Amino acid sequence: MKTIFPELQYCPLRYRAIHQSSCTAIQLEEGGVTFRQLDAWVDECCRIYRDKGMRAGRRLLFVTHKPLDTVVVALACLRSQWVFCPVNPAFPEAQMSGYRDRIGAAQVADSAGIDFHRRIALMRPLPESRLQPIKIHAEAVYDLIATSGTTGIPKAVAHSYKNHYFSALGSMHTLPLTYGDTWLLSLPLFHVGGLAIVMRCLLAGTTMVLFERRLSLDDMLTRQRLTHLSLVNTQLFRLLQSGLSLYDLGVRYILLGGGVASPRLVEAVKAEGVTVLTTYGLTEMASQVCTGEPLFTGSGVTSGAVLPWREVRLTEEGEIQVRGDTLAKGYFQQGEVTPFAGTRGWFNTGDKGRWHGDQLQVFGRMDNMLISGGENIHPEEIEQALLTFPEIVQAVVVAMTDPEYGQRPVAYVQTVDGTLNEPFTKERLAGKIAKFKVPVHIRLFPEQVAESGIKINRRFFQALLE
Repeated sequence: MKTIFPELQYCPLRYRAIHQSSCTAIQLEEGGVTFRQLDAWVDECCRIYRDKGMRAGRRLLFVTHKPLDTVVVALACLRSQWVFCPVNPAFPEAQMSGYRDRIGAAQVADSAGIDFHRRIALMRPLPESRLQPIKIHAEAVYDLIATSGTTGIPKAVAHSYKNHYFSALGSMHTLPLTYGDTWLLSLPLFHVGGLAIVMRCLLAGTTMVLFERRLSLDDMLTRQRLTHLSLVNTQLFRLLQSGLSLYDLGVRYILLGGGVASPRLVEAVKAEGVTVLTTYGLTEMASQVCTGEPLFTGSGVTSGAVLPWREVRLTEEGEIQVRGDTLAKGYFQQGEVTPFAGTRGWFNTGDKGRWHGDQLQVFGRMDNMLISGGENIHPEEIEQALLTFPEIVQAVVVAMTDPEYGQRPVAYVQTVDGTLNEPFTKERLAGKIAKFKVPVHIRLFPEQVAESGIKINRRFFQALLE
């Protein structure tokens, strides 16, 4: 079945409610929600918040642990021209308050009081024949996504629906998504990566799978056929350790984020018949910028080729610059959007990269770089070298102050069995990277580290070292 995408100026959910009314939009633990049901829930949500005083252009700060409610509110905002402002419920109160002031939220809400599920059960929705397309303002500010800073008040990145639309279409150029596919909504919706999955599934008319209870990933795979997964290296390792055959369970594509990938894990999954794609993206570009089948080089792994509707170039210093239809409108503060500073539309990412043919290899943040005895060291190069060892599942490298060299690298690793032979690991590293890059210490991850999100929290390990 050939996928026909809704036009940019129309609400994608209403399009699917008209053309695929009885198809499953969201798969929950207790059953499925059709596009028609989801459309009715969104309509009711619009009515509820209009009654609470929401008007076009106002900002709705939404704080909840419930992804289903977040999906409904996000689509209600798109339909009603409110600005969707999801935020991490784990923000400390002072940070939450500062962010609320920064964006000037007209209303702060959570799941309490919405109750659209029960209300809709008591209503008789309009028949599909009476549904009409809904026009939206594709270039207006649609959402504010908080950047993932762990200290201070996060910046608010202002996207339009147009940014998300072309992000989704460009993604599907390399990562096919069509009727009958299912994508696990495993990323939080206060991050652009989670919202990107919602948009891709809506535009393609496919099912997003949403389990609100905390089930293990292998439990989810055995309960529900999942064709598309967004994972990090550690999750991929655990899936293979479980002994499950991913291909037999229905998995066809794995999008591997987080900036690192283990070649042995990728090869093991590919041997099953599953396509593994690495990716590079950022909030300011509405998620993916590059995606492709990874190439493993002497200094790391590539993140794929540039997707349609994006452009990438490197400065003389190797900094990655981006622009295109997916580039957000700017940073939002005190009622105004400040466009990203840059020449001819180019945005400075602060990331360092290098080309391998048409594929981009990312070496991490420019400001993560260590200078040790006058030599530049990129932590990501050491991390990728560590990941080539079969016993290492995850690695992070931070800087230790040194009176002689200025800075020296220190590595933290997570291993298969929780043990580490530090001298032997250093000896093998010396055969893969320059000796001055071998960490002065290699330590195990602390047991209390909770794995969340899609990236390593480098600041945590830096603070742990200090």
